[in-house]
Amino acid sequence: MKKRLITGTVYVAVLVGFFFLRWVDVRLFGLLVYAFSLIGTFEMARALTRPRAAEGGELAPVLPMSLAQKVALGGYTVLFVPVFYIVEGFAGAGQGARGLLILSFVFAMALLCLLVFDHTRSELAGTGAAMLCGFYPTAILATMLLANELAGVSTLALLMIFVISPVADTFAFLVGSLIKGKKLCPSVSPKKTVSGAVGGVVFGTGAAVLLYWLYALTHDYVYTGVGSAWAGAPWLVFALIGLCCAVITEFGDLVESIIKRKAGIKDMGNLLPGHGGILDRIDGTLFAAAFVYIAFSLFVV
Repeated sequence: MKKRLITGTVYVAVLVGFFFLRWVDVRLFGLLVYAFSLIGTFEMARALTRPRAAEGGELAPVLPMSLAQKVALGGYTVLFVPVFYIVEGFAGAGQGARGLLILSFVFAMALLCLLVFDHTRSELAGTGAAMLCGFYPTAILATMLLANELAGVSTLALLMIFVISPVADTFAFLVGSLIKGKKLCPSVSPKKTVSGAVGGVVFGTGAAVLLYWLYALTHDYVYTGVGSAWAGAPWLVFALIGLCCAVITEFGDLVESIIKRKAGIKDMGNLLPGHGGILDRIDGTLFAAAFVYIAFSLFVV
């Protein structure tokens, strides 16, 4: 527990540090996303390609990837964040997403081409594995980059991502540990309970409303989103964002759990003592980031 607490404190300190760096230059936040992308993709690829016992007792990878497929995946991951900011710099603000779309298209086409040019080593299963590793976590992390560029509300959006998700996660664990009761999804994650899920959603929703109130109070923020003519609209909108974000965070935890179960591993890595790997720490945050960016784009901005 002590090791987990120390690691968690250091992790939070790093996040806070990058939030302060945004005041120097908002693009510096991209370094944090870049680290998540590089380390998370490595963890994901290792989990899928590590040898495990197959039928007959022989060792075989969960999903084999050829060297060429791994190189394509590595190139995509290494270029992802730099391409976003290079395109933003040359083509103008708001164009980075177009660069990521083109890069993703090239990556997918390269993997399909390898089925022809490297057909003796590159299997269809490896193509699927590389695409999965490219999407989870790297492509999903694009929503963090895009949230960081939201005019006027980028700080609020990132706070929603990095506060609601851990609050929902923490209180799901605490409430579940205290109340226990019926299991939420025992075949996927046997430790999660219905009571914990409800606790996470309740506190996650409360955290969103509190964040909105504090942000409006300290930044002179005026809500101009959906239903802004009604005084209660922002409270309702941010409560719904918090509720959905908390639910999606818990779903993201289940996705990570099923991936690890199918890969036959307990943790994605050991970079964070007491927590596992980077993906073990940001699994719910990934899904929260995608939801928050979409919600802000449609209803808040």
